[in-house]
Amino acid sequence: MDMVVSSPRRRLDGSLTSGRRGRCPTADPRRAVDPRRVPGPHRLLSAEEIEQQVTARLDRQEILTRDKPPLLTAVVDESVLRRPIGGPVVMREQLLHLVKVGTTLSRVRIHVVPLSVGAYAGLDGPFVIATPPVGEPVVYFEGHFHGQMVDRADYVNHMIEVWESIRGEALPHQQSIELIAEVAETWS
Repeated sequence: MDMVVSSPRRRLDGSLTSGRRGRCPTADPRRAVDPRRVPGPHRLLSAEEIEQQVTARLDRQEILTRDKPPLLTAVVDESVLRRPIGGPVVMREQLLHLVKVGTTLSRVRIHVVPLSVGAYAGLDGPFVIATPPVGEPVVYFEGHFHGQMVDRADYVNHMIEVWESIRGEALPHQQSIELIAEVAETWS
């Protein structure tokens, strides 16, 4: 992921359907996951490994405030806003951070797919379409142990169609920001 995000990019489009907060996280949600209690691969992570992941994610956010940031469009499933990770204080802080990023950074657009939509193409898992200033877009799929970058044109074109389908189900940016702020208040 570091290569996809840290390289100069004109545009990043990402879909998030799990409890992970993607490109704009605060540090606490990741730290709040106790590796001894969580099923799956995270239970094997030491506190040091979690701290390395937190630091890497926070470092990647710097691209959003550099001189020529990419256009970042993120689509988040509403369940991500409502899944309790780290407790009410952490959740509220996290969601208010998304509201701040979505309202203060002019090149960031956040969209929420409401729970009322039901099944949609985004439920197949998170991905990012990265479009460089020159050249063709690539797709990055994030997995449990590693990510996979795909540049094969037919796969990329398919994922662009999936992206458009997901965007079609999502609320507009301003309505999404209002929903995120509303859900943040429920975590008080």
